[in-house]
Amino acid sequence: MSSLNEHHKFEDVCRALARQRITRNILAATGPVSAGGDQGRDFETFLSYIKENVQDAGVFFGLESTQVVVFCCTLQASNVRRKILADVSTVLQSASAPPVDAIFYFAEVDISVSHRHKIAQEVRVEHDLRLEIIDGNSIAEMLSEPELLWIAREYLNVSTELVNGMHESSPVGRVLSMGSVLVRSLFELDPIRELGVHPPMQLDEWIGITPYIRRSVDDELDALLSQGSGFVVLEGNSASGKTRTAYEALARSVEVGGERAIVVAQDGISLRALISAGFRLENTVVWLDDLEKFIGADGLDEGLVRLLSGNGVLFLATLRSAAKGAMASATAGAPGRSLSSISKAVMASATRIRIDRTLNEKEIRAVGRQRSDRRISMALDKARHAGLAEFLAAGPAALERWRDGQDGASEVGAALISAAIDFRRAGYFSPIPQEWIEAAFSAYLDPRIATRVEPVQLSDAFLWATEPLHGASSCLEVAKDRLFSPFDYLVDHIQEEEADENRISRNGPVRILKTIPDVIWHEIQERISFDDPSYMSCVATSSLSFHPGLLMRYEVLVEKGVMAPESMHDPGVLLNFVRSCIEASLCIPCHVSTLKLEMEAVLKALIDEFDTISKDVHARPTESQIVAVNGFYSLAEDEANLTDLDSSIHEAASHFSPDKWGEVGKFFMEIGAPIEGRLWVLFGEAQKGCPVRWPVSLRKNRGFMIPSPKVPEGTDEL
Repeated sequence: MSSLNEHHKFEDVCRALARQRITRNILAATGPVSAGGDQGRDFETFLSYIKENVQDAGVFFGLESTQVVVFCCTLQASNVRRKILADVSTVLQSASAPPVDAIFYFAEVDISVSHRHKIAQEVRVEHDLRLEIIDGNSIAEMLSEPELLWIAREYLNVSTELVNGMHESSPVGRVLSMGSVLVRSLFELDPIRELGVHPPMQLDEWIGITPYIRRSVDDELDALLSQGSGFVVLEGNSASGKTRTAYEALARSVEVGGERAIVVAQDGISLRALISAGFRLENTVVWLDDLEKFIGADGLDEGLVRLLSGNGVLFLATLRSAAKGAMASATAGAPGRSLSSISKAVMASATRIRIDRTLNEKEIRAVGRQRSDRRISMALDKARHAGLAEFLAAGPAALERWRDGQDGASEVGAALISAAIDFRRAGYFSPIPQEWIEAAFSAYLDPRIATRVEPVQLSDAFLWATEPLHGASSCLEVAKDRLFSPFDYLVDHIQEEEADENRISRNGPVRILKTIPDVIWHEIQERISFDDPSYMSCVATSSLSFHPGLLMRYEVLVEKGVMAPESMHDPGVLLNFVRSCIEASLCIPCHVSTLKLEMEAVLKALIDEFDTISKDVHARPTESQIVAVNGFYSLAEDEANLTDLDSSIHEAASHFSPDKWGEVGKFFMEIGAPIEGRLWVLFGEAQKGCPVRWPVSLRKNRGFMIPSPKVPEGTDEL
């Protein structure tokens, strides 16, 4: 670099190294060097009065985050000692600058250890100041570490092939060489291809990514990212602009605070493999687009988040609302833990920001200033029922193409899309192998057409289904060679339709899942491997369907000891089991018996969650608290559960304080459900051994009918 007089590039390298290995709170110097405008300081730290937001410099050098540290750089190869001492004097003679606690000096030339120590000792004796000298050899060694390779690529144009070859033998290098994890600077990453931003439509001369429209959450996001660590999740529907908003916020944080390594893993297993191999995540951003791909016992869990977010690591994630609901309703899990309980614990540690599909008035005004891009102008003029982001991502166009295919434009292509969507609905979140889709698509065709599909026609149908619409998204997206994912906008559309139908149907998800053809369940059951990241999601969904083959296979694994039976004592599993029974209008005690669960464990899960309900009537209940209330309501709704002394609930309830059932009863009376409340109060009295006169049923005709008091509005929605 000295031969090319690339001092500024060397300074950039050193500043990136300092931010990654020494301290995050660094300001670049400004002002002409020849005129002393930078006061001899190539860059320096700034004081932060929010100490927890600044990575402690003591991680590597034993400094305090409140100390002022100055950094100097030189490409000079001769008289290095004189150069260093002169620069130190210049820094310390700047009367208007704040006092300095330490100086880090980066030199391109190699300096022997004894020479470095001698110079540092001279500075300590003369100025009572700590000097750390980092020479060319030390810089090269740091740049060869896996966590810092992105700096070499970004600033020194080191080829990826050379970098990969340097570490094929190391554990971290082997993980990185597999291609399942990328470590880059932000501007080395393609926002569409590598970070997951939906490609916008391409229109004549208007190509590439569209101008960014500021969202109302941007200021809040900027404040969160400026803290340098933590866990931030952007939630919303598909094509609402979550990923683009997260990317732009990260880009703004780089402009303000400087570069950081960005870790992009394809799933939670890959991320954990990188960490297990010894990769140091300090001062990095972990990018988690589609968070559901990462959460799990073998991927991202609350322990990993808690361990790393306090060590200068920022987790920045996006999560589709439908995927969040799928995780929350998982009814099975790995040994001792369920997907639902892990996801609940992970989300509890996150700061969640909601991104709406539709723009508010302030955002619409901001869009108006970007009308020069004709795609945005079209979106404003033509998007009647679609949000801006989904219009630009061709969401409505993809839906129309799928429907057109079903109507004859390409029935085979539409069948491929439908099969991929139903694999996702069945809980398979991973990219779907082509052979799975080929084995299932005929179920979506007229039998007369299905029997005549030739290989050439099938190949053409895949091309039709994967063709980008207006240069943007396609109905069936190519994930990798022979691996496909349905456009999540289409999945969301179907799930939203299901939600609408669920609100008017007593059979809920059981009826909805019945619309998934048998072949989808059979393919998953026969082909999915135990270590597939989507395995437990599929087991959970299978437990709600009319095709419990995968659930039965899971139960066999439990019996053989491959999966611990304690997993079915997990509160998250049991609460979601109760949720499933309620939504499917199933008798909870009956289903407990069918699945060989323990009624005592179910009641304990309900009581523990019920006890967390705030006494503040204005406090908003959590999803799990709502499940607990609905569970107790459902048990009382079928009065025989409480009035029949031989029911399984009576035996299980004997393990709890009778006063607890009285508390449940009083709660229902207070919220306007007197019938259920009275039953639970009497149930508590029965547990104490008191004589109880159960009331004549107010809901069922047992030979005669008496007028029933009017139940307050809203009771059925509890």
